[in-house]
Amino acid sequence: MKFNYINKIIVFLLVLATAISLASCAENNNSVIKMIDIKLTNEDYAYLCKKGNTALVTSMNSFLAQIKENGELDSIIAKYFEGEGEKQGYPVSTEGVENTPGNLIVVTNCPFSPFEYMETDGKIYGIDIEIAAAYAEAHGLELIIKNIGFDEIFVQVEAGYADIGMAGITADAERAKIYDFTIPYYEASQKLVVSAQNTDFDECKTVDDVQNVLSSLEGAKAGYQSATTGALYINGDKGWGFEGFKNIDGKAYATAQVAVSDLVNGNLYAVIVDEAPAISIVNAANATSGLNWGAKFENFFSTISNEHYLSVFLLGLINTIKVAIVGLLIGIIIGTLIAIVKVAPKYKLIYKILDKICSLYTVIFRGTPIVAQLLIAYYVIMPSLKIEVEALTVGMLVFGMNSGAYVSEIMRGGLNSVDKGQLEAGRALGLTYSSTMIQIVVPQAVKNILPTLGNEFISLIKETSVLSFIAVYDLYKALLDVGMVKYDSMVPYLMMGLIYIVLVLIISAGIKLLERRFAKSDRH
Repeated sequence: MKFNYINKIIVFLLVLATAISLASCAENNNSVIKMIDIKLTNEDYAYLCKKGNTALVTSMNSFLAQIKENGELDSIIAKYFEGEGEKQGYPVSTEGVENTPGNLIVVTNCPFSPFEYMETDGKIYGIDIEIAAAYAEAHGLELIIKNIGFDEIFVQVEAGYADIGMAGITADAERAKIYDFTIPYYEASQKLVVSAQNTDFDECKTVDDVQNVLSSLEGAKAGYQSATTGALYINGDKGWGFEGFKNIDGKAYATAQVAVSDLVNGNLYAVIVDEAPAISIVNAANATSGLNWGAKFENFFSTISNEHYLSVFLLGLINTIKVAIVGLLIGIIIGTLIAIVKVAPKYKLIYKILDKICSLYTVIFRGTPIVAQLLIAYYVIMPSLKIEVEALTVGMLVFGMNSGAYVSEIMRGGLNSVDKGQLEAGRALGLTYSSTMIQIVVPQAVKNILPTLGNEFISLIKETSVLSFIAVYDLYKALLDVGMVKYDSMVPYLMMGLIYIVLVLIISAGIKLLERRFAKSDRH
């Protein structure tokens, strides 16, 4: 039986409903977690600046010293740890911004409460955020806040896309070799989060006791947020003085929140995370662990109904579609030109040289992952050439160039499928080789490869999820932000999968319509 697209959507929704029902039954165990109240490390938080940016570091140091002396820093910290005073939220930038002298561009990473976190009003709050706002006001600067991945903070600052990184960043001699840091503003530590049923640490009194338990484990899995001190602590780093635990299988996550979710699901033995955000994450996980799926969906829709998160979602959806469409168009142009060169007779030197160049091009773009191409283009090539281009534009160009390498092979097959008599007829009419290919052969080849081009478009739609690596708000990043508000990403992830499937079904339906249209024109 042949299913139409409506049937496919209905089947998917039934499968999804079944999975949710099963998950709801499994949820009755009310799995909860707890934090082991023993400090594993002693760290100092400071703000991150580009190496050599002495003016900003000196200015920020002077400001930090001033608010320490007048008690303003203590007031801000007390506001978030003890609830003393009114908290101030600020908007988060979702568009590309220019790094000009009149702006203070701050990159941070949520959720990392109480230092930076987002609320349902769409604003970002926290100790770091209020310090940044106070500094910007004192120096007459416009504060621009970008919420990105923690590991991306370092490359954004180093590449000059941001002035300062504020995200509970630990200042250390190893990092100071590459970046400049301000004076410390907060003393922090790492702590262990485990299942509430875990009794292995009940008798532990000191950090040595905890480490002895960890060392005795075999094959246990420990989660941490990538690029953080927790990762170095578990895996070991001589520069930081951490021996690590060879018996423990470390597992990196984009955020500590996601790592803790995996702990709640029973896939991890423990999670190591900074003490202050650990308290918020544990409280949130325990509060949401007993929620049924109805309440989880209610949380999701109440958040996304907010004007800010709805606009962020729509922006992410539009950016996803925009990058895929523009990428495919660029890919078709590049791919067609490469294919024409590859099928051209090699009796002229120019065609031999172009063939070698095109072969190198396809090897580079087909031989490397698109996320590597994005990172190299945005964080290496553009800053090196001192070219100021928005991340979204870079994404379109890279996706287009990547697609061109694959479309070239698709188009080459299409060109070879066209009867050679078509080319000979064009040449007999006095057309040049290029004109014959573009006006006669290529249009016929496109009809032959239309289904394969549709598959390429579908691939581009799904691959756009890596755009967040260069701080572009795509569908993945937008829904991730929605999940951060309630510390629950399960429903946003389900909705993300559903939306991608709907997009794919729409594209597939469109390709089918085009195929029928071409088939009808052929009959006439």
